[in-house]
Amino acid sequence: MELIYNKQNNFKVLQLTDLHIGSKPHHEDNLKTFQLIDDAFSKLNPDLAIITGDLIWSDGVPQSDVIFKELLERFNKYDVPVAITYGNHDSEDEFSRGEIRALEKYLKNAVTKKHSFIVEDRECYAIEVYDRNDSKALKHVLYVMDSGADAPLPVGNYEWIHPEQVNWYRRTAAHYAKYNLKNNAIFMHIPIPEYKEASKSILSGECNETNDTISAPYINTGLFANVFIQGDVKAFFAGHDHDNNFVGEHHGIRLIYGQVGGYQCYGDLERGARIITLQDESIETHTLTASQFSYEFSK
Repeated sequence: MELIYNKQNNFKVLQLTDLHIGSKPHHEDNLKTFQLIDDAFSKLNPDLAIITGDLIWSDGVPQSDVIFKELLERFNKYDVPVAITYGNHDSEDEFSRGEIRALEKYLKNAVTKKHSFIVEDRECYAIEVYDRNDSKALKHVLYVMDSGADAPLPVGNYEWIHPEQVNWYRRTAAHYAKYNLKNNAIFMHIPIPEYKEASKSILSGECNETNDTISAPYINTGLFANVFIQGDVKAFFAGHDHDNNFVGEHHGIRLIYGQVGGYQCYGDLERGARIITLQDESIETHTLTASQFSYEFSK
């Protein structure tokens, strides 16, 4: 689907993260999460939804493929393009990354992926957003990067962005350099190590994780450094840490958490979503709890 600015001359992205749908027949917490998804799509009126990982529980959960397809059917109820990247819990048991990606064929309004690149069974791709008055005028590029799962070496707990993924970003950003875009964004599940620095300069939101305030990989492969040098990305958006929803800043780039959406997982934050508004010269964002969705719609 082609993505264009709406009549208000902006573009609204709905970030849902850490939905953690699992078990069948469905636990009552799953039903609450399904209701949150319905309300987010119907009341927040997004131009695009990006799901930043941990859509389901897969470890020890029978019929994970059926559960995942049921979740996709929830998205299919709405005429909204959907982009997905995966988290550390999406492919723990029955699924490989490739097998769960193959099920995206059941997604009715799947976003058009540009410059798709797969390494170690993890996909990166770009999403293009255009001016509503000129279908050839590119306004923003949204980079979607699969940040993996568990650390492949005995260093920390979580996987890091592969060097090949950093090189993919460099190549893809170089392709778009002719458009002179300075207002792009990156979406992933596991935060990069620089989120720890950004947590020292919180502009809004909360940092409440108890054991390790930022559950980032211990290995830094240089994605942030290359983004800083390229100068085209204004913000990162991640999930993963359910009790963090802050907007922080590091060297002028914002590093941002979504708002946990799933009820069948840990976390004291109220469940909700993040709204991201892309404008010509800025990216505006705020979180909403599920109880605030109707208020947002009425504004």
